Amino acid sequence: MISVKNLNKYFFRHRQNEIHVINNVGLELPEKGLIAIFGRSGCGKTTLLNVIGGLDGFSSGSVEYDGVSISENTDYLRNSSIGYIFQNYCLSRGRTVYENVADVLRLCGERDEKVIEYRVLKALSSVGMEKFRNRTPDMLSGGQQQRVAIARAVVKSPRVILADEPTGNLDDANTVAVMDMLRSISGKCLVLLVTHEERLV
Repeated sequence: MISVKNLNKYFFRHRQNEIHVINNVGLELPEKGLIAIFGRSGCGKTTLLNVIGGLDGFSSGSVEYDGVSISENTDYLRNSSIGYIFQNYCLSRGRTVYENVADVLRLCGERDEKVIEYRVLKALSSVGMEKFRNRTPDMLSGGQQQRVAIARAVVKSPRVILADEPTGNLDDANTVAVMDMLRSISGKCLVLLVTHEERLV
């Protein structure tokens, strides 16, 4: 499904402090399953994930989704096919749990509020957060915020979920819960997980 060929990315290109952060990487990723990108902090894992997800550019090579280059229609691919889960949750602080998840569907062009309500409540229910739908993120624990972030990622039924250190700020119990959710989700789509924690791999 995702094909990465001869991918290169530099920071500070052609300068004295040039960093070749992605060095001729090639990957063939399947339609579904849980794939981990593992390595020490600072080795370029998140940069690779961001390039695959269209959040960052690259210097040379290609990233294709079913033969379509991500460079051709980046915004469309991001909105239609990719869900994101970040280590620091990246929830909108002034909006409720419900609104944080609903905004994803609105960004994708959904205008029917009944459809939005159905899909949001289904996504929140899948992570056990439906009863917190009227709370704002500052009223939630770290584990609860990450559950909302997962609901936000899955609500549009993406083909790919990119998870960047999704358990990095969680305790052991919440780490197990989040990983169980991601493992379950990976039965329906591709989950690409970045981590430096060997025990998770």
